[in-house]
This record gives sequence, structure tokens and C-alpha cells, in this order.
Amino acid sequence: MPMSSLLESTPDVYSTLHDYPNVDCLTSIILDHLEEQTVISLDSLINLMPQYSWNQIFYTVDQLARCSMIVLRRHRFEYMLFSRHFVA
Repeated sequence: MPMSSLLESTPDVYSTLHDYPNVDCLTSIILDHLEEQTVISLDSLINLMPQYSWNQIFYTVDQLARCSMIVLRRHRFEYMLFSRHFVA
């Protein structure tokens, strides 16, 4: 399979996320936390939302990052989430 076809097949976050229950709510909660704090670690985000599993949060964060709704970067041993409005 050529690399270009892999890049073109990036899923749309809304079509993918609608397949799972409560994900729309989780998406808005994550985006709300980023609006408030601009930068937050993935571990902190997980601790702020004990009602969701690590897998649910990570999946949603991954989908948001793939659709450029947030920026996800690794800093040493920690993953950091940045709002799209973050000015470096």
C-alpha cells in the first residue's frame, strides 16, 4: 500500500467518535479542560476525569490530535496536550 493512501485514510474524528457511547461528552470535557489550562499533561487529564477509563481518554485524545483539534507532544516520559490556540 503506498504511503499516500495511508495519509488520505486518516479518519474523521466525528465519524469515528460517534461509534462509541459518551464520547461526545468526553470530547467536550477534554476540549473544555484545554480551553481553561491551554497545556495539560495526559496524566493530569486522566486524574481529573476518574469516571472515564484510561483507554477512553487516550482514544479520544488520539482522535483529536489526528484531526488537528489539539496538539499532542511527548516531553521525556510524559505526553502533553496543547490547545490549538497555544502560542509557543
